[in-house]
Amino acid sequence: MRISPSAHSGMTNMPEQVATQAPPVTLSEGSLFMLALVRLFVGLLWFQQLFWKLPPSFAGLHRYVMKEGQYTFLPGYAFIIQHIFLPNFLLLGAFTWTAELVVALSLLFGLFSRFGALLATLLALQLYVGLAYAPGEWYWTYGMLILLGLVLAAIPAGRRLGIDQWLAPRLERAGETSRLARVMRWFV
Repeated sequence: MRISPSAHSGMTNMPEQVATQAPPVTLSEGSLFMLALVRLFVGLLWFQQLFWKLPPSFAGLHRYVMKEGQYTFLPGYAFIIQHIFLPNFLLLGAFTWTAELVVALSLLFGLFSRFGALLATLLALQLYVGLAYAPGEWYWTYGMLILLGLVLAAIPAGRRLGIDQWLAPRLERAGETSRLARVMRWFV
C-alpha cells in the first residue's frame, strides 16, 4: 500500500518544485498489520460498549443522553436532546445501538472498514459535543475516539486481516464498469 499526494495537488512541473516534493510514504507489512490490530481493538471497544445499553429499553443509554442535554457546549444541542431525542428515546436508542453494532462489526471483520470508521467518527463527535465537559468524563476520551476513527478512515485498515482484503480487488475490477462499485471501493 502506498500513501502519496494527489496528482492534482496544484504543483507545476517546475524542476525546483519537483526536487522539493516529498517522496510517497510506503507502509511496511508490519505497519499494516499493526494498523489492523488497532482496527480490531477499536472494533472490540465499540462492541463491548453495546452491553450496557441493550434493547429493548436501552436503559443505560438514557442516563447519558440526559447528561448530554445538561453539559453540552454546543448551543441549541440541549434543546434538540430535550425536545426531539428524549420524547423519542426508544427510536434514538435503537438507532444508536444499531449504529454502534454496525461500527463494531465493520471494524472487527474488516468489512467496509472505512465506512465503519467514518460512522465511528460521527458517533464519537456526537459524544464529544454532549459529554466532553460533563462531570466525571475525561474529554480526551472522545477526542481520541474521533482521531482513531479518522486514522482508520484515512488508511484502509480492513485490507489486512479483514474481508476488505478480499473485496478490494473485486470492487476495483467492477469499478471499471459500475459507478456504484467505484463508490463502494473507497469504503474498503
